[in-house]
Amino acid sequence: MKDFVITDTVDPRAEEAASWYLSLTDGSMSEADQAQFDDWLAVPDNADAFADMARMSRALDGLGEEPDIISLRTAALCDYEDRTDSGRRRGEVRKSLFAVALAASLLLAFLGVLSVWGDHSQRYATSIGERRTVLLDDGSQLALDGDSTVDVDLGHYRRSLVLVRGRARFNVAKDPLRPFTVTAGNRIVVATGTSFSVELLGRDVHVQLFEGHVAVVNRTAGRGMAPSEQFRPRRLASEPQLTPGNEMVALAQGVEAPRVAPFQIGAGQAWQDGELVFENTTLASAVERVNRYSRQPIALADAQTGAIVVNGVFRAGDARAFLDGVTALYPIEVSAEGDGWKIERR
Repeated sequence: MKDFVITDTVDPRAEEAASWYLSLTDGSMSEADQAQFDDWLAVPDNADAFADMARMSRALDGLGEEPDIISLRTAALCDYEDRTDSGRRRGEVRKSLFAVALAASLLLAFLGVLSVWGDHSQRYATSIGERRTVLLDDGSQLALDGDSTVDVDLGHYRRSLVLVRGRARFNVAKDPLRPFTVTAGNRIVVATGTSFSVELLGRDVHVQLFEGHVAVVNRTAGRGMAPSEQFRPRRLASEPQLTPGNEMVALAQGVEAPRVAPFQIGAGQAWQDGELVFENTTLASAVERVNRYSRQPIALADAQTGAIVVNGVFRAGDARAFLDGVTALYPIEVSAEGDGWKIERR
């Protein structure tokens, strides 16, 4: 086996990143410390150093209790402490956490890859008329609307989810060292601990924020960038930021600027209780949501019919009541078509 040597040269920025990392993980940060950390992290090079530190530490944690790995880690830590004993007490070496980073670097060099052992991917889906709530391994909660699909990939230093179709709500367990991202079309929602929903509706992505804060990144604009570049604080600050009670609507495959407007939080989460609330909603969007609960699909005669704006509250799964309601209030008529119905203007 090749011998690895730890050099005496320590990058001051890496030491700072290690110190901040330890403060975050052991819960010792005060409000003043948090403000100072935010200022420090706003410097791009600092953000990169902190991302590297978190990644290396999580890679080390993910290697488990393999005997060869334990021996290598122990040797690395002892070697580093011996080299620094003359200038620091052992307790300070441990406090700096830089030995952990060096040990992780040794392990990564030894393995030849950036380890993500323990990662796993899983698909969660609902059928027409079904709703489902899932508790994820990180403690986050995922609620799926009818006829919806979400791919979940939880790693040691990232939590990456993809909304494939439909709608889902995410109650995110706080973990500032593992950004929680939900991709839908060209949009990536970035959060740490918060509650929001993402929906693919027609050509659009809808993001509704119930609690906390999220940033919405245009994936196309960030194409070619490393993840550390895409999710830097400075870059995220330039992206649309949502506050509770606001909804962002953007083209799923477009680069145009999104629209942000207030929404009623109660109406936004009513689908979880089996109610479909439409407030100045196009008939096309209303029909798409109704169809998630009906095995007798509703079709629209043309785009002009779909552009009619409707309002109302309907029980999910009762397509007949929805059709009766909209035909009574709007200039449309319904006819049978195949196994379902067709709506057209009168």
